[in-house]
Amino acid sequence: MWIVFLASLGFIFAVASFIGGFRMVRKTDHEEEAVMHKMNGYITVGIYVVLAVLFLKDKHSLFYVSLWALGLVVHLFKLFMARRGLGVRYGGYIGAMLIITWLVVIFSHLPS
Repeated sequence: MWIVFLASLGFIFAVASFIGGFRMVRKTDHEEEAVMHKMNGYITVGIYVVLAVLFLKDKHSLFYVSLWALGLVVHLFKLFMARRGLGVRYGGYIGAMLIITWLVVIFSHLPS
């Protein structure tokens, strides 16, 4: 039960990070928003890794490992794009991919 709660909390942080990223692109010049966006992102990745470990400790299929790894690659790719300064141009697409990652990878593999 608490895995579902953790996944839902991670999804909320992912959406908050997505919205905060759009606000940062508009150059609001608020340091607090940038800090909150980064914190939301780090918490999201942390929750993602915890959920992956919890899920994969019971199921060791190559399919599941590759699916969770692909989701982590999407998170790391978004971080790479933001660090290179490409977040303004492509950040919305990558942020949307993170939301899709949370919807597909996590919620479809939660225990019933």
